[in-house]
Amino acid sequence: MPANVRFANTNALWGALGVRTLERMGLKHAVISPGSRSTPVAFALAQSKGIHVTVALDERSAGFIALGIAKSTKRPVVLLCTSGTAAANYLPAVIEARLSSTPLIILTADRPPELRDCHSGQTIAQNGIFGVYPVWSTEVAVPSTELSLLRYWRQTLVDGWQRAQSPLKGPVHLNLPFRDPLDPGAAEKGFKMPAGFDLEAFTDLPKAQNPAAKVSPLSALLPLPKTGHGVIIVGPHSEAVPEEFAAAILELSQLSGWPILADGAGTLRGDLADSGRVISTYDSILRNASAAQKLKPKAAVIVGALPTSKVLRKWLEEADVIAVQVNQPGENTDPTHSRWIRRDGKLVARGYEPVIADAKYLDTWNQYQKTALQKLAKVTKVNWPFEGRIIKEIESVLTNDDRLVIGNSMPIRDLEWFYHPTKSGPEVIFNRGANGIDGTVSTAIGASMDGLHTVLVCGDLTFLHDSNALLSAKHHKGDLTVVVVNNNGGGIFNHLPVAQKNVHFEKLWGTPQDTDIGKLCAAHGVTHTRAKTWVNLNKLINVRKRGVRVVEFTTDREKDAAHRIAGLRS
Repeated sequence: MPANVRFANTNALWGALGVRTLERMGLKHAVISPGSRSTPVAFALAQSKGIHVTVALDERSAGFIALGIAKSTKRPVVLLCTSGTAAANYLPAVIEARLSSTPLIILTADRPPELRDCHSGQTIAQNGIFGVYPVWSTEVAVPSTELSLLRYWRQTLVDGWQRAQSPLKGPVHLNLPFRDPLDPGAAEKGFKMPAGFDLEAFTDLPKAQNPAAKVSPLSALLPLPKTGHGVIIVGPHSEAVPEEFAAAILELSQLSGWPILADGAGTLRGDLADSGRVISTYDSILRNASAAQKLKPKAAVIVGALPTSKVLRKWLEEADVIAVQVNQPGENTDPTHSRWIRRDGKLVARGYEPVIADAKYLDTWNQYQKTALQKLAKVTKVNWPFEGRIIKEIESVLTNDDRLVIGNSMPIRDLEWFYHPTKSGPEVIFNRGANGIDGTVSTAIGASMDGLHTVLVCGDLTFLHDSNALLSAKHHKGDLTVVVVNNNGGGIFNHLPVAQKNVHFEKLWGTPQDTDIGKLCAAHGVTHTRAKTWVNLNKLINVRKRGVRVVEFTTDREKDAAHRIAGLRS
């Protein structure tokens, strides 16, 4: 922007400076929830040629669209709203961002201090509204033309950008009070530009680096506990450089001799499929009490959060292992409360000697895995609409050039149980921070904006819970297929003891909605198709073109749960 650019008021200058600073730091995407008080920043974002702006009417959906973009790009995304309860609707996405270490910059416009606590319209207490979930939260000063405050505003944004990414990645919240006039073209009495102010020169910042997810050096993990009976456990993962991550995990396994127990929500199962070291059937294996006892570990390296499997978690808890945690500084990701030896990103060796590998231990795991794969293949090799087979169809269609977004409740568990790729597969995106169903469709819309062929698999309740995402679907320029597994209710609850002979089960837990998904999609101008056969579903998953398509696949909740339970227990 040339030095002679003039602004009509303080807010216009403040907004332009803020957006240009973020652009210089590397901002590429912003999601805006429409409103009045945020006008100075919204206008500046829309004026920027280097920032892609998405407008989403529903704030909860907007928050998850931003989350999806950040998860796929591994870069901070700006999320902007007006004052009042708009910000409150961002809370579920902020929680997920914090618990999944996803960088967001949340900008909430606000009334100035003199309009608070006096029943001024659309005014609530916004400072600290997101509680403990931001990695940093502050209120910015009311806009001013004083150079000292302009420098402060610039530095606050630089600081926020960096804090969102390091050392503890997550959401940053900046509360922005604005006085009138909000319209960037409205003349402000007494307004003067700072003498000689040049916006481009003022925002000439050192080029920001996008910190990729770095794999912990193996030297930091040594020496490991002296035992041949150890496991490397990798939970849900979405790495910036998956090849480097896979290579590091493989090297650790080769060094220690320990097997890799890898969650299906990630690329590791496929990337290391031919290594002979990945155990993808641990949940099935450990349901066998004899096998669980025989394979009982003495130590574990836990990379990130633990896998979804409750069976695995119980096994670890009972083993009371010495656990080496590899995660973000300051985080404890071990709900089994093992005897862990890592704190704040640094290992405390405590005199442990290097591992003495036990080849028989890995061989035993692989023998059990061979049997488990045969058993699980029988469970999914059915012609009727069994939900677990959907994962096998995904596995056969999607390549490592595609992306899979997996919903919570049953889809994420079916992925863990039935996803056993023989080669590298798609990138996997998930909301496993808080494990909720909030914003799943919105997350997929955000994640698919880059044009990569993306498939979301979710249940009907998850889809309906986020149906306002369809407001952003009609004009979506990415490539997204939403597979709605419609079992008319909450299928995961059919796996709980409460499902057995409880007269209130359907009303309180099954919660069938009886919604016509086709008509819902039509109302939003979104293509809807019912897949009636496996061949049909396979072809629909493989449709690759711009836009959002909803594919509905009807299943029987009770029959499906009974088949899954019987198959996993056999």
